[in-house]
Amino acid sequence: MMIEEDDMYKKYDGYSVEDLLSDDYFICSMITPTDESISFWKEILQRKTVHPDDYHLACYLLDSLQVCEEPVSVVEIEDIWNNILRENKGNLAVKRKNKVAKRILYWSLSGIASLLLCLSLSHIYPGRPASVAVLSIEEVKAPETPVTEDIHLVLSEHETMKLDGQDAEIVYNKESIAVKEGAAVRDKKIKRQQKQAGGNEAVTYNQLIVPNGKRSTLIFEDGSKMWVNAGTRVVYPVCFAEEKREIYIEGEAYFEISQDVNRPFVVKAKNFDLNVLGTSFNVMAYEKDAVQHVVLVSGKLEIHAQNQEETILSPDEMFLSLNGVTQVRKVDVSDYISWTHGMYQYKSDSLDLIMKRLSRYYGVEIVCEPVVAHLKFSGKLDLKDDLNGVLSGVSRTSPIDYHWKDSVFIITNK
Repeated sequence: MMIEEDDMYKKYDGYSVEDLLSDDYFICSMITPTDESISFWKEILQRKTVHPDDYHLACYLLDSLQVCEEPVSVVEIEDIWNNILRENKGNLAVKRKNKVAKRILYWSLSGIASLLLCLSLSHIYPGRPASVAVLSIEEVKAPETPVTEDIHLVLSEHETMKLDGQDAEIVYNKESIAVKEGAAVRDKKIKRQQKQAGGNEAVTYNQLIVPNGKRSTLIFEDGSKMWVNAGTRVVYPVCFAEEKREIYIEGEAYFEISQDVNRPFVVKAKNFDLNVLGTSFNVMAYEKDAVQHVVLVSGKLEIHAQNQEETILSPDEMFLSLNGVTQVRKVDVSDYISWTHGMYQYKSDSLDLIMKRLSRYYGVEIVCEPVVAHLKFSGKLDLKDDLNGVLSGVSRTSPIDYHWKDSVFIITNK
């Protein structure tokens, strides 16, 4: 079989999923593979001519469609290849040959539905077989209706538990979820992962959404514990996988992770990923905040930030990310985890930053006038007091005043 390989490699440069599914040679290679075609596509992936995610997703989609039993001969594959090469000499666009395509596969209504659904996925976990597409945890969407007042535990697309009170504790056991709201306790049966055809597990994700003014505690089946601060969304599987324990967070939480050397705990955020074994640490990764950080209390953390080398964090160190620029510094970790005990410690922080944190914690809008926004303060606030009491205490010991107007606290110069 005579193949002009360089032309073929160039032809596939930048091919998308849709391009591959419209390509005769790709379809033939997947349905009737030969040693030569296997070697060719392996080289394509090594050269990164086609993005691996696009290639694997195209393989999955093709595998999802109904394929006819009649095999395609090597002679026909060679004929397709040579015809494509002739067409590509003047134009790299591929013209699909309907006669051969119709012999290869037919598209049922269910196949088309599967295609439309799966084309919305852009990531496949590395190392998984090409026939298994998995929605990555970062891609799990928040509910379309914004959560504004109550804590919400989203169990599925059609089932959400609304939790009462300022704080709620959620405990995962082997067969159920225990939700503690004050003195009341509710039990909910867990919907376990289901086995798909081929023995692969369909991952079921839950979400905990804590609005401004509320907090929650989340205890996983392995005993790992999260203290979830106000304005935070956590995405996690109902059951952790055998090879790793993985969650996604937007917001702030303090973690105490149960050690399991065979299953590292992975915390994903928008700008970085954390690999954990047995560790306690605080993550602040609000999506709208320019500054995000990780503070390590005990243990060891591996941090993978976008387009940067791995950072190893030691106890009493903070990993700081500001608009993609990162640094590591020594800190007093108690300043960053005191919120879990109902206290807020700050050292040389701007009044604007302090009030932003109080606004999020209490769920009430606070606005600083420009003349006082950049004043620096150090101190400690008792968050168990109501917000009016906290602001009153701040105003007695600093040159600021405050008043209530149109449902907003306004901070002014005394």
